[in-house]
Amino acid sequence: MRLILAHDNADLDAIASLALARKLHPDAIPVLHGGLDGSERTAFILFKDSLGILTPEDLPDEEIESLIVVDTHHLGRLGEFAEVARKVPVLVYDHHPTEGDVPPGHYQLVGSCATLLTRRIQQEGIELTNPEATLALAGLEADTDFFQNGNTTREDFQAAAYLSQFADLRVVREITRQFFDPGALGILAELLKDPGWQDIGAFRVILKVLRPQERIPGAGLAMRLISLTGADAVFLFLQDGDRTDVVARARQRGPNVSRILQEIGGGGHKQAASARVEMSPEEALQKVLACTAWQEKPVLVCDRMTRDVRTLSDHLKVSDAIVELVRIGHNGAPVLHEGKLVGMVSRRDLDRAMRHGLQNAPVRSVMSKRVISIEPDAPLGHATELIRKHSVGRLPVVKAGHLLGILTRSDLLGEAPPKPDLTEKVLSQLQMQDWEIIETVRENAPGAAKIMLVGGAVRDALLGKHPTDLDVVVSGADVIEVAEHSGLNFKCYPQYGNATLSLPNGNHLDLIQARDEYYTFPGASPTVMKGTLEQDLARRDFTINALALQLTPEVRLLDLHDGLSDLGAGLLRVLHPLSFMEDPSRIVRGARLAVRLGFRLEERTLSTIPDALPHAASAIKRLKSELMLVFQERTPGAVFETLKGWGAEELYGFGDLTALKRADEERRRGEHVPTETLMALWLHSFPESERKQVARKWQIPKRTREVADLIQPGNFGRMNDWEFLYWCLLNPEQAREYEVLRLTPPRQVTGRELLELGMKPGSQLGQLLEHLKNLREEEKVSSFEEEMQAAKTWMQEQGML
Repeated sequence: MRLILAHDNADLDAIASLALARKLHPDAIPVLHGGLDGSERTAFILFKDSLGILTPEDLPDEEIESLIVVDTHHLGRLGEFAEVARKVPVLVYDHHPTEGDVPPGHYQLVGSCATLLTRRIQQEGIELTNPEATLALAGLEADTDFFQNGNTTREDFQAAAYLSQFADLRVVREITRQFFDPGALGILAELLKDPGWQDIGAFRVILKVLRPQERIPGAGLAMRLISLTGADAVFLFLQDGDRTDVVARARQRGPNVSRILQEIGGGGHKQAASARVEMSPEEALQKVLACTAWQEKPVLVCDRMTRDVRTLSDHLKVSDAIVELVRIGHNGAPVLHEGKLVGMVSRRDLDRAMRHGLQNAPVRSVMSKRVISIEPDAPLGHATELIRKHSVGRLPVVKAGHLLGILTRSDLLGEAPPKPDLTEKVLSQLQMQDWEIIETVRENAPGAAKIMLVGGAVRDALLGKHPTDLDVVVSGADVIEVAEHSGLNFKCYPQYGNATLSLPNGNHLDLIQARDEYYTFPGASPTVMKGTLEQDLARRDFTINALALQLTPEVRLLDLHDGLSDLGAGLLRVLHPLSFMEDPSRIVRGARLAVRLGFRLEERTLSTIPDALPHAASAIKRLKSELMLVFQERTPGAVFETLKGWGAEELYGFGDLTALKRADEERRRGEHVPTETLMALWLHSFPESERKQVARKWQIPKRTREVADLIQPGNFGRMNDWEFLYWCLLNPEQAREYEVLRLTPPRQVTGRELLELGMKPGSQLGQLLEHLKNLREEEKVSSFEEEMQAAKTWMQEQGML
């Protein structure tokens, strides 16, 4: 027989995963071993019969041929079945981080194992019953701490939305609600009197031995203690006969409790883990204290803060402060007086002062003097809590009154490293020869060099596409120094701070110096300077283009601006509200990406377009470059339609796009429509009187404008010879003399001529026009005169003449 097992001391997610795995493997038997308490016991009593979950005592006396293991990949956590797992084939479904060799199976870093299994059930088109969906949703909510856990992902929300269609939400609430009986409440009260505090490294934690007379909800107690005491972590050691159940919960700023309990045979998440060990509670406590994982250096504020802080002087005038914020591209800044931090001011504060006529007032009169700050050696998780608690966008890093750096929400998004499977996904999409040159650069880089693959290459790889343009950004060392260390042939461009490396097989890679930039006024060309990797990412257009693959000192995915979330949601979001105002050509770039990727513009980003349009005149050169790139897209007509939908058509001022959209359709069907043809069709959308001026403004070749004038309206419904139109572009003089009906169709009979022949408005007029259209398509008429004669013949046959 084949069994489905979860780890001992099963939680709600593990119980739900037993039932869901059976949907994928109906020949297997779900078995629950080990003790249960609280909501887990309630769920098992409610669903064990309807879902067919057995206990070891219920199993038939048959040989176990294979195992399916859910919610863990540590086979030592299978209790009485651990020995069996070493002898038979095992298939794993798990959502926890893995290290080293793991059993074969399905692994995905999501918030719950129920999410992983629900997604597979969806993919295979399997229907869930009400009990199955109810238990699965309860397990998902419990394991993600109602979607508040740092491990929660977009996939968890999607799975929950799917399950809620079939689940009984009332029952879900009953299961997941933490009920404390009088005994458990008494234990909580005693714990609060004597929590068992321990200072371990940078952490203040609670470690407590309990010998309850009955099973108690250990996870619930630990969570309540975290909430009521402010501890960085709580470890409860619950005696159960000769064994001890260890339950651990931690704050985001706290230690990695999963790594700690792995050393004694347990596991879980960074903020939630458990173990069941065959020793006394006191022995288990000493084992936990001795774990080497405590020695892991926590990420500190100074590790993540931006050191090059743009500040304002407290005596600066409000109007000048606004100009400075626009120049540096920030929405706010710290305010200094004689080198010491005295306040914070936002663009909103300054704008409000301007509306009240305070443009000449000093910044100190409008700044916020209540500054929420943090010290550089504080754990990064503490900064996260401060930003959330006080709803601030930036957190100054201060020591002895002096500003050392600043942390923003974007900096904190990198606190938890992105999922390793996504790092692997990027690497797997690189061509072998591309990775060879990147690996050569990485292995030979100077010690101080920080190198990362950036932008569209990372975005496309995460979307499952092979990147074509590879840009590698360098900071901490000169690009030329990195190129020399690589041992490869290279060509340098000192004026740009770039270099191009060459492999013996002919492949190339661009090395680019990390840059920072600011705009002296909206629409201006940016002023560029050397910067850090973080600054280089912060100057980019959209969050999905601010993703990076860090290559040194280790290979990992960087997501400092929540680009992964937007990539998953299909959203284009600017990095700051002034982005389009600084560079209106980014609007066009966004339209190109929206059409190419099938993405949509995030609402707040969309709302910034009207304020950016008046500054387009200052960005003509960049808009012209973007216009040429539009014609390189597969469907440029759709790009212009997107701009129109965003209210940004005035960037180029185009007219009727019927012809260009027809070309889009031809391209979708695989027809070759040359770029020059597309340009001519776009230019044709303008009134003839404006084309010369438009062509001059956007530097469109003269021959393209001449062919645009050749095109006659109304003939695109049946035109498909795009190659001929391209020939016209190349040979404008011959095209003027060449009579081709598809480009210059003969005059056609219209309703007006038929009314002049004596027809009356009505259905018969429509029938005759349709008749003439059929004759043209069948090539039975080829001139206006032949059409008029055919119309008279039809009218005679109908007795009208």
